[in-house]
Amino acid sequence: MKVMADTPIMYECFLCKRPFQFGPRIYNGRRIPQWDMMVCDRCYTGNWDGIVHEKHRDLIFHLKSRGMEMKLNAKGRIDWPR
Repeated sequence: MKVMADTPIMYECFLCKRPFQFGPRIYNGRRIPQWDMMVCDRCYTGNWDGIVHEKHRDLIFHLKSRGMEMKLNAKGRIDWPR
């Protein structure tokens, strides 16, 4: 079976669980390689000042299960990795 070049590639946002297109030619999200996850642009831009960890307990579990550190900013939110 041949995949058409215009067939959308869909991912589920790790934070909001909504699907988003990530290719071809349309990229409505981003990969966070440091955290090994995909997030939609809506969640990424909507949490520009940090992720409220009380709303995303699965993120805490995900990071801890991989031995990753959570860095809280001055507002007590999880900063996106740089």
